[in-house]
Amino acid sequence: MQPTKPARFSFVDEGEAVRRLGISRDALLSLVESKRLRAYPGVGKGSFFRVSDLDALAAELRPAPPPAPAGAVPITLGGLGAGRKEHDPAMKVHLRLQADLKWLDLKEEELHAWVRELHPAAYEKNRGNLERVIALLSHLRELLDTAAEAWDHKPDGAAAASATEPTER
Repeated sequence: MQPTKPARFSFVDEGEAVRRLGISRDALLSLVESKRLRAYPGVGKGSFFRVSDLDALAAELRPAPPPAPAGAVPITLGGLGAGRKEHDPAMKVHLRLQADLKWLDLKEEELHAWVRELHPAAYEKNRGNLERVIALLSHLRELLDTAAEAWDHKPDGAAAASATEPTER
């Protein structure tokens, strides 16, 4: 959560509430069930949360660090990364998965055309990249399935999705 950045909206969705509090979705829903946090119904199944309620709860869950001692020199990045906003880890994975959905737009003949035009010098690098991406996505699928098994609040179809393994090509 960025306390110095004012909220643009009075309410945020469930995903933003999870990010602001730094907790799991299951923990968020437990806070709602225990009435420590109020959820406002949205369109469909999603809920919204008041930013002021989230800020108060975040302060309760994670008290502010003690002030720096007098005479302490703040550490600055000296212009490193200036102008480029870094995403939090969960958003970074979300954005990458959304971008990777573009793979589904490719047709078989486009894949063959790429391989046909591939220069032999690029073979090892491209094959190595594919192997690393396949391993990372397989690991992410395992993490997702493990998390889904532990959820107290399972969305419709989560148990069925984790039980069925897609067949490999």
